[in-house]
Amino acid sequence: MDTCTIETGLLRKKPCGHAAVTRCLNCEQPLCVQHAVAQLSESGVKTGKSMCQECTSAAKQHAKTMAGVARAQEAKKMNALAAETRTQMGQGVSSAPVKPGAAPAHAAPAPAEPEKKPQDSAPLEFTPSKK
Repeated sequence: MDTCTIETGLLRKKPCGHAAVTRCLNCEQPLCVQHAVAQLSESGVKTGKSMCQECTSAAKQHAKTMAGVARAQEAKKMNALAAETRTQMGQGVSSAPVKPGAAPAHAAPAPAEPEKKPQDSAPLEFTPSKK
């Protein structure tokens, strides 16, 4: 039977020495009950597999980094798509498919109603307030 090899102690590091019940899923280091970190599925249920604390924290950091990379790539795609759309609208050419019921990208916007300006010869109306 293997013994747990996780180093313990503050000043003098030494192996734990307790009986190992499992191995780390990542580094295959023997782990005792105290040092085994149970892995959870997407739904939060224990999978029956364990990892050491170092591998668990590294996996969490990796997932966090990959999520950031995915967000950055998605933002980059959206910015490129928006730039392409602006370019196509400026050229008056649309090669992108148009959704049913939506105006095509190259269609001119509806003309706005002219803004009515007050006439210069109109009388100025002013009613003083009584205090």
